[in-house]
Amino acid sequence: MTIAPPARTQSRLYGWYVVAVLMLCQTLGAMDSKILFILVEALKRDLLLSDTQIGLITGPAFSLTYAISAIPIAKLSDRGVRVHVIGGAIVFWSALTAIGGLATGMKSLLLSRVGVAVGEAALTPAAHSIIADYTDKGSRPKAIAIYSMGLAIGTFLALSLGGYLNDQIGWRNTLFIVGATGIVLCILLLTTVREPLREQATGARELPKGNLRSLLGNKPVRNLMLGGAVLGISSGALGSWAPAYVMRTFGLSATETGASFGAVAGGVAILGILGGGFIGGWLAKRGPRTAYNVLAAAFVVAMIAQIGSLLTSNYQLFIVLTAISIFLVAFYLAPTYSTIQSAVDPSARSFAAAVTMFFISGVGMASGAFVCGLLSDLFQPYYGADSLKAALLILSLFKLWGAVHYVLVGRHLVDS
Repeated sequence: MTIAPPARTQSRLYGWYVVAVLMLCQTLGAMDSKILFILVEALKRDLLLSDTQIGLITGPAFSLTYAISAIPIAKLSDRGVRVHVIGGAIVFWSALTAIGGLATGMKSLLLSRVGVAVGEAALTPAAHSIIADYTDKGSRPKAIAIYSMGLAIGTFLALSLGGYLNDQIGWRNTLFIVGATGIVLCILLLTTVREPLREQATGARELPKGNLRSLLGNKPVRNLMLGGAVLGISSGALGSWAPAYVMRTFGLSATETGASFGAVAGGVAILGILGGGFIGGWLAKRGPRTAYNVLAAAFVVAMIAQIGSLLTSNYQLFIVLTAISIFLVAFYLAPTYSTIQSAVDPSARSFAAAVTMFFISGVGMASGAFVCGLLSDLFQPYYGADSLKAALLILSLFKLWGAVHYVLVGRHLVDS
């Protein structure tokens, strides 16, 4: 089945403007979702929380809620005005971020994060669908890579700016300020972004539609989702716990951690995401098997670099090795989501993106953050101050498992 592009009255340049605005939305969403990572030590102290409780809040409470909520909201996006869905979501999650500053214990903080997750669940499925309708198949990986840069930029801002604000005005005021920024972005979105016409599928070959059986019955799509989930376990553990690991292991403050680790992690993630979109597109011209084999090899090297970073006592070497790992893993975002968007029926693009998010965030990142905190507490009697290091080492091995699925994706794309 081929896809007939809609008759577009908007210019190609305007389409890239829309991608840029959606990238800003993703930046804000990532900042709101990651801000707690740099506040871990302050939250533990003020709210008397354990590592397991922190892992529950930053893991399943957020990621699983985010992933589950995305599926029904995506159905709304596939039927309604996607720009309005995103605008309402920004207001909702920003308000819940600010409300988190009023938390008095685990329950109230958890409820705040659940609300943030529900709001943010509306963004990416609708945004990917809009981007797919403003771009053709050739430019789609680059567009999704640019949109996905918001993850890295938002993470950098959450760690660097969040760490500074925490040390200067406290974690409560930090959440108030971050939450208040959503109103400005919502106004920009609703006043300058137009809802695009949807593409229509034509031809004989049947593409996966908006149901789980159809999606998971497609071998490349299924392996992309499973591979993304396994990578999410390892990445979720590192992303959630690396700032706390740096502060515990190397004795840095929240400001110092955000300024050094946050800047490096955010910077290399941006380069990795762009690399996945541009280099991935170049590799794809040589065949999907070559492209996905290279991705799988990158994940193996990333695993080795992450293990090395956790075994060193030198902070500069830790930063370098962790940067290599983050850079290489970030390659997966654009190829994964652009392949999903191109492989399914246009009427199901938001739904397909939501299901992919469920596997990566709900199954993967939620498990990684929670299991890492749980293992850290379980290992405490045996490894003492190194319990978090032991947990991160174990979960870094999941990158190898993820690489296997990406090798299978390339093979199945050749056969399809």
